[in-house]
Amino acid sequence: MKTSYIKSLVVALIASCTMGASAQALHSSYFLDGMVERHELNPAFGGEANFIALPGLSGFNLGVSTNFGLSNFVFQKNGELVLGLSSQVSATEFLGALPQNNQLQLELDLPILSFGFRAFGGFNTFSIKERTYLGVNVPSSIFAFLKQGADPATGIIRYDIDNLGLYTDNYLELALGHSRKLPALEGFSYGAKLKFLVGAFMSSIEMQHIGIEMSQNRWMVESQGSAALSSGLNLTYDADGNITGVNTSALRLGGYGMGVDLGAVYTPAALPNLTVSLAVNDIGFISWSQVNSTTADGSFEYTGFGTIGTEGEGLNEQLEELLTEVSELIQMEPQAPQDQMRMLQTTLNVGAEYAILDRKISFGILSSTRFGAPYTYAEGMAVVSFRPASWFQAAINGSVSTQGSAIGALLTFCPNGANIFFGCDYVTPNMKFSAEAIPLYGTRVNLRTGIIITFGKKK
Repeated sequence: MKTSYIKSLVVALIASCTMGASAQALHSSYFLDGMVERHELNPAFGGEANFIALPGLSGFNLGVSTNFGLSNFVFQKNGELVLGLSSQVSATEFLGALPQNNQLQLELDLPILSFGFRAFGGFNTFSIKERTYLGVNVPSSIFAFLKQGADPATGIIRYDIDNLGLYTDNYLELALGHSRKLPALEGFSYGAKLKFLVGAFMSSIEMQHIGIEMSQNRWMVESQGSAALSSGLNLTYDADGNITGVNTSALRLGGYGMGVDLGAVYTPAALPNLTVSLAVNDIGFISWSQVNSTTADGSFEYTGFGTIGTEGEGLNEQLEELLTEVSELIQMEPQAPQDQMRMLQTTLNVGAEYAILDRKISFGILSSTRFGAPYTYAEGMAVVSFRPASWFQAAINGSVSTQGSAIGALLTFCPNGANIFFGCDYVTPNMKFSAEAIPLYGTRVNLRTGIIITFGKKK
């Protein structure tokens, strides 16, 4: 099979993130009663008032989480930008600052319409949104191989590259939720949300193992993994079989699926200031139709190793060379198109909150774990919430996760008729971006702002 397929698939994966990606409500809103969107984190949370969120007016939600940045891969040498693989950058300078696994999650919520109201003995929600998830895990060993090769000084003659993964899915979600109290147990509420999913586009590269054995006469590569590209995105190709763009006039449905959110909240009668909660979100699947897939399970002779980034080459040429060499490491054989079932990115939220001064102030702890390809993400957050007036609430937080630590804050104004909010869960000291909005260092951002219309008598 042409190695250009892998290059094209990588480009399609990266380009797909511009179609939108899913990001849940701010985690710091988990303990704020005035935030009408917190049912996104736990379906057992009922709203204080009826609401309607309109497209555009309800704002946006942007989420980025990465343990590496542009500065890890791009260096300025002799007045020009070069990749770390360039001969102008030493192996120590490039590899010394790389994480063992370079991980990225990109999320962007695109709400279309949502509303909530009291009826049928509880609180009900309805929402339509476009969702996408982009996840990347690239082990640093692949860059060590491309940078050093067979290094007599270190005696390296074998490289093992494990769990190389790129994954994205894009789908439309229609969700119906209901929460209510349990009369048999005072202080206990439960909720569920049923989701109907329409798949737009899915693609992935999942390489469980790449082993490179180097000898004096030849280099042998053994690889195990797979790649997939759904039929929902109609790509355009050049004469060599490379992807050149997306035919937006020919977009079609890629699959269908279902999901469910389940949640519970309990305030013991003996401890009225304590509230504990649990939610499991996005339990479900999408069945993708006629997926174009390839597999790798064998060995071959590797001939693509060369020098990347010689003096005078531009950054675009260096990136093209990098994609070429990586694609030649991942040689796969095409399979007949067939339906594939993919599980959703399931999230577990566990929270505990203790309130004082008649709930004017509360202290909360939230554990959030996301399961799915290409890796599991875990986070712990401590939140202090303030409710000085019925129309104003705020929260500050600190978090520790598998991708570092950060602080954040949220302000929400909730007078009669509106819920106005602005917040960012994750702020780090090294939060800097290039002119192209690419993080320069490992960073985490989850920004949410907007206005939601409320109506009816508050609870």
